[in-house]
Amino acid sequence: MITTITIFIPLLGAIFVSLLPDNERTVRYGALAVAAIPLLLATYIYFAFGGDLGNAALSQELTWIQSLDIGYRVGLDGLGFGMFILSALLTLIAVVSSWDIHTNLKQYMAMLFVAEVGMLGVFAAQDLVLFYVFFEVTLIPMYLMVGIWGDENRRPAAIKFFIYTFLGSTIMLAGFLALGVLAKTFSIEGLQSGGGLGATAQVAIAAPILFGLMVKVPAVPLHSWLLDVYVSSPISTNVVLSGILPKLGTYGLIKIAIPLLPQGVEPFLPFIAALGAINIIYGAFVAFLQPDLKSLVAYSSIGTLGFILLGAASGNAVGLNGAVLQQVTHGIYSPLLFLLVGIIAARTGTRRIADLGGLAARMPWAGALLALGALAAMGLPGLAVFASEFMSIMGGFEAFPVQGLLATLGIVLSAMYLLYMLSRTVFGPITKPAYEQAKDASPIEMAAIMPLAVLLVVLGVFPGILVAVQRPAVEAVLAAIGGS
Repeated sequence: MITTITIFIPLLGAIFVSLLPDNERTVRYGALAVAAIPLLLATYIYFAFGGDLGNAALSQELTWIQSLDIGYRVGLDGLGFGMFILSALLTLIAVVSSWDIHTNLKQYMAMLFVAEVGMLGVFAAQDLVLFYVFFEVTLIPMYLMVGIWGDENRRPAAIKFFIYTFLGSTIMLAGFLALGVLAKTFSIEGLQSGGGLGATAQVAIAAPILFGLMVKVPAVPLHSWLLDVYVSSPISTNVVLSGILPKLGTYGLIKIAIPLLPQGVEPFLPFIAALGAINIIYGAFVAFLQPDLKSLVAYSSIGTLGFILLGAASGNAVGLNGAVLQQVTHGIYSPLLFLLVGIIAARTGTRRIADLGGLAARMPWAGALLALGALAAMGLPGLAVFASEFMSIMGGFEAFPVQGLLATLGIVLSAMYLLYMLSRTVFGPITKPAYEQAKDASPIEMAAIMPLAVLLVVLGVFPGILVAVQRPAVEAVLAAIGGS
């Protein structure tokens, strides 16, 4: 029952914070207590069962529709557990970092906790219909969090986000329904190796599923919603938007599309690898052109997600392990950078890179952590992203040499624009006298940032902490697709 309890505690938390008095301090402390519970439970699961999630008593099953074999089926395995625990952590960090939210605070926290139910549920779902339900549960609260609490461009950004993601998930659902009806079960375990379907049927079903997942990632050219949403969102919303939401798409690719439809996905794998390489190169080039620091971080995120697509498409142990790990490492560095952008913008009144400079002199902690996040984003050895990107590239190169080489070029380009950004914002003389009075990150802000900074270092030095947990599940995927 612990998996179900962890998933639905935030729903009770949403009700709880809605009933609290309209006192900002009370609401924040109440939300903090609620957000801590799923993280504590997920941490307990890691230490108690992390060595063998597949055989641990972490699954529950309850039939909904007997004739179609649709049921409430949840469980944890190595493919989703890293994101499961990261979802709990980032929700807690989003609560801590909600210093920019002052109006309708109770409603904001309630929406955040409802979104957490969907995020946790996706990474534990073991039924296609349940996966879709949790997938959609994240949509409405995120739409409201952007549309109500975002900046002056929040409404068009929120509408664009809703249209793109709802369209993608609806097309994905059509593929799920076709697969479940033809195979006579919606159980993910029962659908291994195509559910008995032939190659032609698998290709026809895989196409809409892959399209829906690529919208959610997003893969270029289906990415135009992402920049508007990231730039218009409050910083605390950016934490979960950048850290978790894109991984609903990549996780669906690794957990559902590839192992359940191996013959159907196989013809698309070179194109998925190509989309990954395009994301990496395109994200780097466009990030270089951004005058806005937040936009630069958004396009950096697009590029890093490309490594997940490349590793997932490789069909070998190195690439798949890299893709699964990259989901987590991206979910650590990207929220870190967005938090720092928010702090810098609050202190200086601008996000324009050309107007910043010399911040390290007045904001040494924020400047140093921004440099740490940027170095992680460019895949510096010793930081978490290096291990996952290296494995994704090596696995991708083994299967698709051209795409692997392009991904390597992307790392060079990323280093160029990130170092250029640091040189113009953190280092050098202070460019404006007003920055002489800028204050460094506060203790509360540091409390939101430091867990992510520590994780970047710890997972960079000890990536086996997660690789050991995910390896058995990756081996199961390789067995389903006949990989090695």
